[in-house]
Amino acid sequence: MILTAHQPNYLPNMGFFYKMNQAHIFVVITNLQFEKGEGWQRRHKILGPHGDIWLTVPIKGSKMVNIKDVEIFNGKNWRNRHAQTLRMAYRHTREREFLKQLVSIYEKKWDKLYDLNFTIIKFMKDFLEIPTKLVLDDEVCGRKQKLFINMCKKYGASTFLSGMGAKDYMTEEFILDMK
Repeated sequence: MILTAHQPNYLPNMGFFYKMNQAHIFVVITNLQFEKGEGWQRRHKILGPHGDIWLTVPIKGSKMVNIKDVEIFNGKNWRNRHAQTLRMAYRHTREREFLKQLVSIYEKKWDKLYDLNFTIIKFMKDFLEIPTKLVLDDEVCGRKQKLFINMCKKYGASTFLSGMGAKDYMTEEFILDMK
């Protein structure tokens, strides 16, 4: 069985779903440290009529927390702004039902960033008809390759499909530990 994993990105790109489609099980990991600055866990860039538009989910608190603990700051009307921006940017799409359903996700008040992101990921996975089993895991632990080994053992996978972000962890020792 092939397993792959990723942190819950906000409005993930197609590469995220391509990787998901190559595996039998896709683990969304939430007990990793949150990337507050330049990460993709709370922001995404879309193409608008006049160029790039950044959509950023406002968050509360420190940057020294795990992804599962990141709270959304709902003091701003970010949900309406994101929904309107998506409607405007993609109003001419052939997939009007997709856009309507995606925008409806913003009607709910979200407290945790990973809940919002996981809901969007699940919605897009289902829309794309990706058969891969999707799992949210906030318990698997370890650092670098040990995390991947622990995930594979937990879910009974014999193969780990890595993205480019983990290429430095893929050593001969990692491959031997997988056996």
